[in-house]
Amino acid sequence: MSKKVVFLYFYGLHQLYHSAMTSMELGSMSKDIEVVCLSCNQEHTTILNEIKRFYPNTQTKIIEITQPFKYKYLNFKKKSYPSVNAMVRRAKKYLIDADLILTTSHGTPKMVRKFGITKPLLVYQYHGVGDRKYGFDPNFKRFDFMLLPGRYHQNRLIEENVIEKERTKIVGWPKLDYIDKLDVPSFFNNNNQTVLYTPHWDVELTSYNVYAKFVLDYFSNRKDLNLIFAPHLLIKHWHFTYKYNINYLHYNSDNIRVDFGSVHGTDGSYLKYADLYIGDVSSMVFEFIAIKPRPCLFLNAHKVEWNNNVDYRFWEFGNVVECIDEFDQKLNISTNNYAFTDLQTKRVRQYVDITEEKPSMRAAKAIYSYLFHNV
Repeated sequence: MSKKVVFLYFYGLHQLYHSAMTSMELGSMSKDIEVVCLSCNQEHTTILNEIKRFYPNTQTKIIEITQPFKYKYLNFKKKSYPSVNAMVRRAKKYLIDADLILTTSHGTPKMVRKFGITKPLLVYQYHGVGDRKYGFDPNFKRFDFMLLPGRYHQNRLIEENVIEKERTKIVGWPKLDYIDKLDVPSFFNNNNQTVLYTPHWDVELTSYNVYAKFVLDYFSNRKDLNLIFAPHLLIKHWHFTYKYNINYLHYNSDNIRVDFGSVHGTDGSYLKYADLYIGDVSSMVFEFIAIKPRPCLFLNAHKVEWNNNVDYRFWEFGNVVECIDEFDQKLNISTNNYAFTDLQTKRVRQYVDITEEKPSMRAAKAIYSYLFHNV
């Protein structure tokens, strides 16, 4: 009996790459399964079609849901994607008869039930690999099944009584399959080392408000290093709501690249290109070191007591700047400092399970097995 699986792409572009390869692998596996990707806008649709070209045998369908008039024509706040609520309502006819919905968003169970969509099994695919409490949300109980990147997440979910082991499957990190295929361009016309700064979007956790202008000014006067300034795309998406200043494009120069949400900031290009990572609470650091262990620097903008704090375990991957006055010194001792790479190499395997089989294929097999055999 044929089954229908729907992959939701109603969220930021940063979430798309975590499951898109899996959708194409699943669509190549069997005629017993219909795979549909639902897209929220033209940008998502274009990227899904580009990824589909890697899979000439896939039967996966890509359907772009019509956007609300308010987003399509009156998007005064320059939102990068339309209201998820509106998109689920408009996509109900595709979801109501699905056997399984795969999502990268915590809020999907509540959202689909709100619209009376009760038949599909709900599967969660992580869109981050970090330590923060966010990744161990008690609301994960609402999912029927979870695809996990590694042993650390499975153990902690079980220890914190979030979900039973039988409702999980470790599959690795599917986004790495896309990053492996990336042919990264040269972003600068010089031989400098490149620093990537990727502040998170959460106003209570981000280093953006404290450090953004400072970092840009610093590298404007530091011509021996390049800077890719690529905040989480939700900084721009929510800048009206949280009053983030995003008027920094004038800092673009021979050694500075300012990017508030291009494909390069979400597909792994910058992570693959950079020599040193500067961040705060973003789990992108795990992608950075999973690609290749390299120097990292973390900005403690909120005076967090991070030592021995399980939610900040990843700050052990590099030096931590506790105040702006330390930035120059900590940056200088971090550049070309590979003292932390042994720890990075050892620990990343706990978070990202790596085998000879591609993680997107492992994820597709896990979905197929769960759907047809409930194992």
